[in-house]
Amino acid sequence: MVLSKRFSKDMSPMLPAVEEVKDAEEEEVSHSLGGVPSRPPSRPLPSVDNTIVLRAATAMSMTEEDKKQEMYEDILSKEETEESVPDEHPEDSEKPKEDSDDWDTDLEIEEVRHSYDPSGKSRYQSACQLFGVVPVSYFLRHMGDSELIMRHHGLGAQATKAIALSLVTNTSIVTLDLSDNWLEGEGAAAIADMLKENCYISELHLCDNKLALKGAKALSLMLMENITLQKVNLSGNEFDDQAAACFSEALMNNQKVESLDLSHNMFGDGSGEILGAAIAENTGMLDLNLSWNYFRGKSAVAIAKGLGQQPDCHTGCSAVCIVP
Repeated sequence: MVLSKRFSKDMSPMLPAVEEVKDAEEEEVSHSLGGVPSRPPSRPLPSVDNTIVLRAATAMSMTEEDKKQEMYEDILSKEETEESVPDEHPEDSEKPKEDSDDWDTDLEIEEVRHSYDPSGKSRYQSACQLFGVVPVSYFLRHMGDSELIMRHHGLGAQATKAIALSLVTNTSIVTLDLSDNWLEGEGAAAIADMLKENCYISELHLCDNKLALKGAKALSLMLMENITLQKVNLSGNEFDDQAAACFSEALMNNQKVESLDLSHNMFGDGSGEILGAAIAENTGMLDLNLSWNYFRGKSAVAIAKGLGQQPDCHTGCSAVCIVP
């Protein structure tokens, strides 16, 4: 586009010279590059210091790292605090246990002395709770005696089990009399189990307790193991011919019992031959009572033959009663 001379002459004072525009651009470039301008620019441009920008960025990055480090340290401190806090539960295995050696020796010996119970009273009370029975005051008072006579107390099988459990470790009682207490077979089995462990009782009376066949089996097995009993009274317990077979094995294996009372039972003719053979093998029996049973002539003859086969010595059976 070509302007006329008149128009250019009129607009010349209004437009800056081309050289001035170039100088301004050079000054701006030099100023932005850190140069020193020859004269101040007509329009001052905002300047940004690179070092300030770098320092600000570095400060921001350091702040983030510091925050991360602080967070990490907080987490570690929290974990250490949780580990250092003791467990509230006493059963925790990490909790240190008290050493028994730290306690006084005299007190420890005194506790042991109190815990030792030769009579079995504490065990008897615990057994009564176990079997659901009321402790017998008479038994508690006489547990330390050498003779315990508890006739006609109506104990029953459960109370007898509690008594038998407490007598396992009893070292005082030598004579035990529980006649007429309705022990039945279960009570007799409990007494038999006790006598397998107790080696102090030498005299036993279980008369009139309805022991029957179950009681005969339990007591005969006990007699084959026990070597302490010397006198046994089992009269009036409804023993029949099957029970006679059980006692026959006991008589052939036990040579320590010197007196055996089997009177007032239900032994019949079949029992005579069984008991006669057992009497022939036994060399320790001194007194055998078979009165008030159902023996007839053949049974009496069989028992007499058994007596005749014993060796001629003082250890043989010297008294047998088979008639009332």
